[in-house]
Amino acid sequence: MQGSQSLVMDALRESTKELHADTEGHEFQKQLGSGTVRQDLYVKYLGQLYLMHKHLADLLPRAAASDPRIAAVVAPYHSDLSAVVGDLAYFDVSTDTVVPLAATAGLLSTMDELARQSPYSLLGHLYVLEGSTNGAKFMAKTLRKGLNLPEEQGAKYFDRYGDLQRERWTGFKATMNEQGFNPSEIEALVVEAKRMFQTFFEIGCELEALPSAVV
Repeated sequence: MQGSQSLVMDALRESTKELHADTEGHEFQKQLGSGTVRQDLYVKYLGQLYLMHKHLADLLPRAAASDPRIAAVVAPYHSDLSAVVGDLAYFDVSTDTVVPLAATAGLLSTMDELARQSPYSLLGHLYVLEGSTNGAKFMAKTLRKGLNLPEEQGAKYFDRYGDLQRERWTGFKATMNEQGFNPSEIEALVVEAKRMFQTFFEIGCELEALPSAVV
């Protein structure tokens, strides 16, 4: 049992390493990280993040009710959208007006399918979103500087856990490892984590192709 418990987070990290690097190396992500991203594209990106988090937050409670492993991993703060909603509001964008890009729409559709057929696989998506908090605190600082944003608005999403970030990530990893996912389940989680990284890469491509007037 211990072998399978220690495998899931290792497998997720090692199997997605290349895609993770490719995504972080995308020009759009580099601009985010350096704070040089165009504001209109940044706001559009926030909207895509909102849609992904909102859809996952809507699906996970039902999934958790059907699988105690999901219930063990998912925490109430995973459904807290206040940071990204507040960031969009700072730019006068209502969540009701956010339209998914093609890559985002494809991911949302996949989430719906997984919720019906393989609910635990949604944790592969959550893994990527939670893992992104590790370097996001630095990104929040560069975005505030580059886009001239106030401390608590506009880029709050990227530092949404504040001083609790390390504790929550450590807890997420430990709880995932405690669930004893079998090899085929781990592979399914890896597939979905890879899909999430690929989606972020494709979102970057789509955003870069948009004219500057699009917000």
